[in-house]
Amino acid sequence: MRGQFAALVRHFFGRFFDNEFVAGNSEMHVTVTKILALLAAPGVVLPCLRYITYLRLDGYPPDARLPVLWSDRLFFLCFSMLVMGGVTVLEWDALFPDRRDYVSLVPLPIRARTIFLAKVGALAIFLVGFTIAVNAVSIVLFPIISYRGSAAALLRAIVSHGISIVAANTFVFVSLVAIEGVLLNALSVRWFRRASVYVQCAMVFALLSLFFLYPGIASSITEWKTHRPMALYAFPPMWFVGLNEQLLGSSDAVMLTLARLARYGLAMVTLFAAAAYAIAYRRHVRRTLESLEGDAGTRTRAHQLVGRIADRLVPHPIERAVVAFTGKTIARSARHRIFLAVYVGVGCALILQTIAASGLRQAWLSVPLLLSFFTLSGMRYIFTLPSELPANWLFRLDENHERRRALNAARRAMWWFAVAPLFVALAPFYFVLWRPGVAAAHLLFGIVISMLLVEALLLDFWKIPFTCSYPAGKANVTLLWIFYWLGFTVYAYSMASLEAWMVLRPWRLAIFYLAAAVVWWGFEQHRRRWDRVGFTLVFEDAADPVVRTLGLSEIAWLSLRLPLKPASRAAPRSSPSHTSDVT
Repeated sequence: MRGQFAALVRHFFGRFFDNEFVAGNSEMHVTVTKILALLAAPGVVLPCLRYITYLRLDGYPPDARLPVLWSDRLFFLCFSMLVMGGVTVLEWDALFPDRRDYVSLVPLPIRARTIFLAKVGALAIFLVGFTIAVNAVSIVLFPIISYRGSAAALLRAIVSHGISIVAANTFVFVSLVAIEGVLLNALSVRWFRRASVYVQCAMVFALLSLFFLYPGIASSITEWKTHRPMALYAFPPMWFVGLNEQLLGSSDAVMLTLARLARYGLAMVTLFAAAAYAIAYRRHVRRTLESLEGDAGTRTRAHQLVGRIADRLVPHPIERAVVAFTGKTIARSARHRIFLAVYVGVGCALILQTIAASGLRQAWLSVPLLLSFFTLSGMRYIFTLPSELPANWLFRLDENHERRRALNAARRAMWWFAVAPLFVALAPFYFVLWRPGVAAAHLLFGIVISMLLVEALLLDFWKIPFTCSYPAGKANVTLLWIFYWLGFTVYAYSMASLEAWMVLRPWRLAIFYLAAAVVWWGFEQHRRRWDRVGFTLVFEDAADPVVRTLGLSEIAWLSLRLPLKPASRAAPRSSPSHTSDVT
């Protein structure tokens, strides 16, 4: 019995890391280690950065340290809850045993109660283990740097900080388990699969919004504690700041109320999650075994209508096929939808923060640019993630001299699946906030600037979306995010200021559209240059070489090939800058 239970716990725990979100072409432990190291980094960096601040506070009364302590503790709690919630959303399908588990385990001589308890044990180990792996350093390091007192008091501060972190993560984890349990009890298997995607996206947005609300709340804790305590009561991470204060022996009435909310909230959601999980587990076993795999791919009238519209909008067969493949992959792949939801969720959270700071009318100029930047950037990222990579042989066999059509299709997919729906949805708000002429000018500006962003994002994109391998760790995340942040700042806020300045004088818009046409012409010339040189589509994206070369031989090859007459275009050569990527 014990051997069965331990083996099942190991099996279910391993399934948390055996999914499509962990890179399939790399060692699992290497991938997980890199992720954990990245998530643990703020817990190491922030206490060190705050060391000087707490040294300066040593010359002030003890009460002067409290606002800074509350703010920093709130950051650690918000970040930890965001990470735990995000990981739980990604592991949504692993919270309950899936069809493969049932088909493999039910015929074996194992009691159903043993399987159930093993799954619950694996969930508990995952919760505690992930919490410790991400927060262990900050749990010890932050109290050492920030707390002043005896060794016993320091130990108490470390324990209090650890308990509040674990309690906050448990609250998020069991809340999401409860939500999934309710959906399993209320919906059929087919509708549960459909609803899960939207619930996961909503949870991503909620978690990101929670984190992005942190700066405004952290800077106002002292004021709100005195004048607006209800605002603090409505922010769950503050509950666990209060719990931390209570464990340290605080007698502050607001903090004690927050601690009471943390205890009651955690107890209620845990009991509710346990009941929902136990009830849903039995029903889920029966309904999952009776359901058919892959029934979500049936073609409906909506699919037919979208297909007829696509035939009109994209007349060329190659472009139409790639656009249809792109749309269906996004619609059916949970992995790609979740990553896209993360990007869109960041944009929506920033929009809420901007509107809360400056009001709707003042912030509206940047709202469409924020949404288009993160939506298009998210699509550009998910285009690089393969979907059923072994099946890309079909695209390899069909590659021909019209490969430029396949690249054009990626651009069209961004137009019709991101730019067009976004501005159709936003158009009514434009005409509510401004007069028709001004609203049309703003709407046209947003569309034009979004189209230029599409061109910039796909400037060096030589792939059919979702068909190329993605080596784990190839991208320099730090450098990439620096460029993303600079691009985001220029695109979302500088362009919004430029738009506000140009709308005051309509003739300025004419100059902008002329400049946009010149930029568009530059992108077109770039494409024509590569059409003359020749290129191939990339299906195997090799990892960075251990030893880099200067590529002098490739430059020499290019100088020899360029003078040739256009007759050589009948058999295009590989792009010199991408020759090493093609196998």
